[in-house]
Amino acid sequence: MKASSSLTAAQYRGLALQALQSGEAEQAAELLRKATSLEPDNVGLLHDLAECQWADYQFDPALESYEAALRIASEPVATCVAAAKRLFGIGGFGESARWLQRAVTHSRRNAALLTMLAEVCERGNQLDDAERRGSEALALEPANVKAVRLMAHIERRRGQLDAARERLASHLARFPGSDDWRLRHELAAVLDRLGEYDAAMRELLLAKEQLQSVAAPALAQARAICRRQTEVAQLLGREDYEAWRNTRTAFTREVPIAFLCGHPRSGTTLLEQILDAHEGAIGTDETGILAREFIEPLVRSPSSAAESVAALREFDAGQIAQGRAAYLRFTGAHLGEEVGSRVLVEKDPMLTPDLPLPLRLFPEGKIIFPLRDPRDVCVSYFFTLLPLGASSAAAIDLRSTCEFCAHSLAMWAHWKNALPFPWLEVRYEALVTEPGRETRRLMAFLNLPWHEQLLAFHERARTKEIRTPTYADAGQPLYQRAVGRWKNYEKYLAPHMDVLRPHLREFGYE
Repeated sequence: MKASSSLTAAQYRGLALQALQSGEAEQAAELLRKATSLEPDNVGLLHDLAECQWADYQFDPALESYEAALRIASEPVATCVAAAKRLFGIGGFGESARWLQRAVTHSRRNAALLTMLAEVCERGNQLDDAERRGSEALALEPANVKAVRLMAHIERRRGQLDAARERLASHLARFPGSDDWRLRHELAAVLDRLGEYDAAMRELLLAKEQLQSVAAPALAQARAICRRQTEVAQLLGREDYEAWRNTRTAFTREVPIAFLCGHPRSGTTLLEQILDAHEGAIGTDETGILAREFIEPLVRSPSSAAESVAALREFDAGQIAQGRAAYLRFTGAHLGEEVGSRVLVEKDPMLTPDLPLPLRLFPEGKIIFPLRDPRDVCVSYFFTLLPLGASSAAAIDLRSTCEFCAHSLAMWAHWKNALPFPWLEVRYEALVTEPGRETRRLMAFLNLPWHEQLLAFHERARTKEIRTPTYADAGQPLYQRAVGRWKNYEKYLAPHMDVLRPHLREFGYE
């Protein structure tokens, strides 16, 4: 798309938006740079430029654009919040908090802004700062549901369970409303920790019920994705995978990469933190790059599974090389450093059903699959507070939760026999009871030396910024209390055991 040098800033912006919609973020950013050169005091153009740079994984230039906007903005809060949200999305909680603190200096009595800052501080494990900002928000707005939930969550993290329960129950009684589900979700987690399992499930079911209508479209989308994944697996055969595996000699440099898949709450975060504690490995912490940049456009968006499979088969060496380079650039931007010769651990617990795509890009790749009792997985996933979208909508009820888990396990059972790629299963129950033995197996699989320090992974994790929803657990040493947790909720799982039972037998949990 060519642009005349006589165009106005508005015309450059229009062309940039067209380019961005076509997936040409780099070109869009260049067009917006021309627009801002014509109107350097246009805050909106600088915001647009920052958004395009971010979409192209040019994070530092994007932040510079936000800084330029901030210098001339008459309402600086909007610029600070925009930058903070972008940083939060890539796990830059410390930097996100700093931008929000700048916003607070311009709007000191903004309860929503203080709550946002408190939430970001908590995600960055700055609990004292989070509590202080949360208290300020509640002083301004006592009925602020997000601030109440956050304060109770901090109390739960600190083991102050009775205080958390009192705070949540009191607010639910005094200020009932459409956001009660946030508080009930947190209250369910508190009651679970207190051993009041029926009460915990009662609160959780009330929370889910309140979200049913909102979740329906996302759940329909999730089921459509599962159908596409199954159809793609049925159309591809062993000969496809062997042909792909043999193409690894076409690349000048093999990338030591392992795909850590599994299913949400199956132990993926624990495994990644152990691996990331090794100097010879680096974890991605769920960047979503594979899903967003490759799987969505190439596997899910085509009109049929046949079209998706045809695209996977037809990629030539040049296209694959281009895709590999893009993935590594995007990942390096997220990590803030080059991967180098380290083993890159691409962790995504949603990746299992979509393994053909990443293995097409990286035929030298290995697969790590964490196994955990599916009943424990389902209970834990059902209790986890997640952003509502296609990837999490199944947690809206126990039946869907079990079906979603069963889908991942069925896909893995298929891949074990179909894929000629190295893979390793790691059982959560074995890892927490015999960590030395299991981590040795894991290191041997990745050709990395084992050392005792790996078992102290939690000490390093406490200082890291972790994106996964289970971030609060990452800084804890290995514990066994989550093994067999499902027994506390056996009667609630019982009506759905027909979905899980075949997989309990398949993977040795019956």
